Amino acid sequence: MKTITAAEVLEGLGQAELRTLSTFGALSDAAVVNLLERGDIKMRAKGEVVTLEKAYMASFFVVLTGDIAYYRHCEGRDVLTRHFRCGEQMGFDNMIGMRPCSGVEVATEQSLVLEISSDQFFQFHIDYPADFGLLMINLARELSREIAMLEEVIGNSTGWEAMDQRSEAGL
Repeated sequence: MKTITAAEVLEGLGQAELRTLSTFGALSDAAVVNLLERGDIKMRAKGEVVTLEKAYMASFFVVLTGDIAYYRHCEGRDVLTRHFRCGEQMGFDNMIGMRPCSGVEVATEQSLVLEISSDQFFQFHIDYPADFGLLMINLARELSREIAMLEEVIGNSTGWEAMDQRSEAGL
């Protein structure tokens, strides 16, 4: 993992590109710069692995570029549960829920990832209260999408049918 500075990210991606990231949606330029400058930005090489063994998360991550595959430890195996793509957060649910995380993150391509610590997150809410509210909406929206995706997977794996299909069948 190579450390990248906020200035390098701003020069390479630019504010316009950063504004398109779902986690940063509607945040002020100053707030995004603050998150980058106070966060820890790493370039993960393709194939690079980060292992989380029952780790309590004191931070979460935003994928600035690239794709990170997440494999959850399950019954002695690592099971691919999802990909975190450009603009998406990783680990916010574990940090905010104060619950352990066991799994493996694999960069499927070169990826730039911003780490936001819980201390930084707290300070951001003090320094940028309006932007913090927007950030929380963005994070909640993404968690909602994850829940919907999981509901669909669970429903499809159990033979569940959508309401319109059930009504067509006379149920």
